[in-house]
Amino acid sequence: MYSDRIGFFGGIDLNLLCLEEPQTVFQEVVRLGQEFRNKARGYAVGSGNSIPDYIPVENYLAMIEAVKEIRRIELKG
Repeated sequence: MYSDRIGFFGGIDLNLLCLEEPQTVFQEVVRLGQEFRNKARGYAVGSGNSIPDYIPVENYLAMIEAVKEIRRIELKG
């Protein structure tokens, strides 16, 4: 055993990134990120895949902004 810590990764479904509006992506990533965060002392957000070029840039940026929002919420709390 290397350490007493494990990684906890929350996957963001590519369908969410591909099919939804940016505001929906933002809200869902914040919700999922907070859910993951409540289960562990840390989190990483990713798509589980590389981000294909057909993902709307606005949705990818919404995911990034959601992660920043999770951090802001945690720093306030």
